[in-house]
Parts: sequence; C-alpha cells; structure tokens
Amino acid sequence: MLSKEQTFTKAEFPVYSSESTNGGVIGYTDNPDFICDYQHPIYITFGDHTRTFNVVQKSFSVLDNVKVLLPCTDNVNCLLFFIAVWQKQIPNLGYARHWKVAKDCIIQLPEKSKGKIDFEFIVRELERARLRELERARLRELEAYLVATGLNNYELTSADKTALDRLSALHWKPFPITEVFSIRNTHNILASNIKLGSGTTPYLCASAENNGICGYISHNKDLLEQGNCVFIGGKTFVVSYQKDDFFSNDSHNIALYLKDYTPTRLNLLSLVTCVKKSLGHKYTWGDSVSKTKINKDTIMLPVCADGKTPDLASMEQIIAAVQKIVIADVAKYTARNLEATQQVIEAEEEQQVEQKITLIHPEYQPGFIPLYTLRAACGYFEDGQLPEEEGWIDASELGFTPDPKRHFAIHAKGDSMLPKIKDGDICIFEWYNAGSRNGEIVLTQSSEYDDAYGGRYTIKRYHSEKSNTEDSWQHSKVELLPLNPDFEPIELDEFGDYKTIGIFKCVL
Repeated sequence: MLSKEQTFTKAEFPVYSSESTNGGVIGYTDNPDFICDYQHPIYITFGDHTRTFNVVQKSFSVLDNVKVLLPCTDNVNCLLFFIAVWQKQIPNLGYARHWKVAKDCIIQLPEKSKGKIDFEFIVRELERARLRELERARLRELEAYLVATGLNNYELTSADKTALDRLSALHWKPFPITEVFSIRNTHNILASNIKLGSGTTPYLCASAENNGICGYISHNKDLLEQGNCVFIGGKTFVVSYQKDDFFSNDSHNIALYLKDYTPTRLNLLSLVTCVKKSLGHKYTWGDSVSKTKINKDTIMLPVCADGKTPDLASMEQIIAAVQKIVIADVAKYTARNLEATQQVIEAEEEQQVEQKITLIHPEYQPGFIPLYTLRAACGYFEDGQLPEEEGWIDASELGFTPDPKRHFAIHAKGDSMLPKIKDGDICIFEWYNAGSRNGEIVLTQSSEYDDAYGGRYTIKRYHSEKSNTEDSWQHSKVELLPLNPDFEPIELDEFGDYKTIGIFKCVL
C-alpha cells in the first residue's frame, strides 16, 4: 500500500483514498497492488475515514486507510445497490475509523432460496426503477414541448367551432394549379457530391419518411431552395410541407409557392392534402410527375361566396381546429400519465412498500373468484370449454361484491399498460356480455398478434368510432390502445376475428 506523501504523475493506474471527491482517486501509479483480471474483475474500496465506497474495474492501489473488498458478484448495478443499502447502516462518526462498525452491519437483501441472494430480482427492480425515471423524464419533456410550442392551448374558439360546423357546407371546385402556385423544378444535388451530417440544412429526396428529409448537409448556397412551400418528390409523388430552406437531390422534384396569398404553415398544410387528394391517383413511379405535366392539372379547393376565389381562410381555420382536437387528446393523455407516474414514484420513494403476496387457494371459499392461467384462458376462448382454474383468490376487500360467476382473474404480462398495470399483476375482470365498451380497459382475444404478450390474448383500452347510415350504424374503426406510449395500437377489422372477453375492474 502506498502512503499519502508519495506523488503520482504520468502513471496509468488509480490510487484510492478516503476522499469523497474525484471518485476517491487521489493520484496514479505504474505499480498497482491489486490486479483486476478474469477471475477477479471487480473490487470494492471502502474509505475508512469517510464511509466512502467505490466500485473498481481497473487495476489499482490504495492508501493505508482504505479497505479492499472482493464482492460476491461482478454485476455493477447489484454492487451499487449493496453499497447504497450498506452505507445507510453505517453511523457517521465524523472523520474517524468506520470499518470496525461497518463490518458488523447487517443489511437486508432479497432472498432467493436457502439464504441465497436474489440477484435477478435486484437487477430487474433496478431496471424497472430506471425505466420509471425515464418515463417520468420523457413525459415532462413532452409537456414542456407542448408549452413551448403553444400547443398546450387546445381550447376551441368560436371561430374554430364555426369552421368545423361549416365544413360539410363548403362548396368545392377545380382550380388550375398554375393559378394557385408558382411551380419550380428544384436543383439536382447528387448524393455522391455531399456528405450527410455535414451541416444543418435539410436535404430532401422523394421519400415518404421523415417528411422527405433524408439528412442535413452544408453545400453551395446558390443551389438552396426557398422554404415555406409545398414540396413534391417527383418520382414518387410524395407531397409535404417544407418550412425551412432546403437542398434537393433531384431536378425532377417540384416546389410549389403560393402566388396571391400569404403562405402560412396552416394553409400550406391544408394545400398539401388538397394536392394529394386531387393528383395522387394520377402519378406513379412508372408515370412520374413533371413540371410540364402538372402545369396542366387542376386541384379541388373550397370556393368563396363569389364562386371564383379559393377559400384558403376557411381551410386554415379548419386545420387549426383539427390540430387543437388532436393536441387536446395528447395533452390530456400526457397530463394523466405524468400525474399517475409521479404518484407511483413518490409513493415508492417516500415509503418502503412490502411486497404483497397473493395466496392461491385450491378450493372455493366465500369472497373468492377463479384465477385462470394465460394458457387456460386462451383455450377457453378458442374452443368454448371451461378451463381448470389455477386456483381461487380472495377478492373480498376490493370494493365490490365478488361473484365467481361474474368475475375472474388472470396474470398480466408485458409493459404495454404501464403505469396502471404492471408485468405480473393479477387483474380482475367482469365477464363481458353486451353494452358499450368504448373507453374501457378490456381483455380481448383477436386474430391480431400482440408482441407484448407473445400471442393473441391482450389487455388494452377499447376505442371505436361509428358511422351512421339511414337506418343503422356500424363501427368505422376499432382499436385496442396501450397506455404505455412506447407501444403501438392494435387496429381491428370490424368483421375480423376478435372477441371482448371481460371488462377490467382493478388490480389485486
């Protein structure tokens, strides 16, 4: 062991002390006392004076007031957990010797069996805690974005409502596209002549992904195209709104600039849709658009009361209203999830919650309901045969009167319904017979494969949209929505093979 008086310059291996700064490293040496190798890849150092722990993964030396410990695992996350638990048990005696009391501390760790530490449980719970923190940070970032962009103001104004009410009454007529736009071919900048990532100006191609932007470059400004326009990928007829100035990869690409109107983000977005709807059927890869061809085209636009002028003002107001409706759902969803996630995290931080053990009984007792295995439940829904229960669980303290003929329980699987339902939760359902399911969390069997469950048996929020006919209605859209935004919705065909099994009541 080295003494503190020695100096360490231009050396490779760290020397650990009781210092709490710089990770305990006070200097470096070329002759380490402890060698991290294949058999002993990790050590822990304990600063005797300051109760300072460090996980060491490189050969090292220590001063004489530092203890060196050989851990029982080389999982760094587990070791950090051990250190945090252990350090809390060591009383702070000031700048004094702590090892005498530290070595006699007893720490509580999860047990797997027969006194063995459950390392897998520790790793899993630490990862869940990390994901919860990331989720909280992500939701806060989204909330901040909505505020910064002004999209958190999603209340419909009277003008918005009037525009939506007038939507079905608008009159439409074809307008020559040359009356509405100035049409230009873009410059041709070959991919072989540029380096993606070399600048901050968008480089556009005829791609439907990422709004046509395939990268950002720096290039000759004489070839720069003016933004605030409608961009058409010439070979694929992909239409997009481009706010910023850009470079283009092909002279077949086309930029449309409003002639007699002030271009805004909203009216150009509405015109993007009109161009797509009016001309999208006409141009394909084999018959690509060109400036010569499009000069002869017309597009359908709403017309003002004079019957001659495009009603771009109404289009802009409608787009503004639709944007608010969409953002309203996003903002409300964000607020609900942020609040729910915050409550879960704060509860876990403020108190140590004992793990609830659900006892499964082999026989029915009053207040108990059947618990089905996932496999048994799938068999029941497929062939109509009543499965054998995994057992019976007590549901007498859940705020409703349990009825084994009306209620049942299953194990949840996956993270698609976080934070409300966690992987491994036992969920209580009521058998579904009839009635509205819209907005309810349901247990569904469908022909669509759910990656989160590894099968066709899923828990999701049911969402449907209806269309009316003269004497009846039918579903125009049916979706199974996850609560976790990291998962994609499952869209169902109304006439497809799916069945609502139960309505979610609570987690046991």
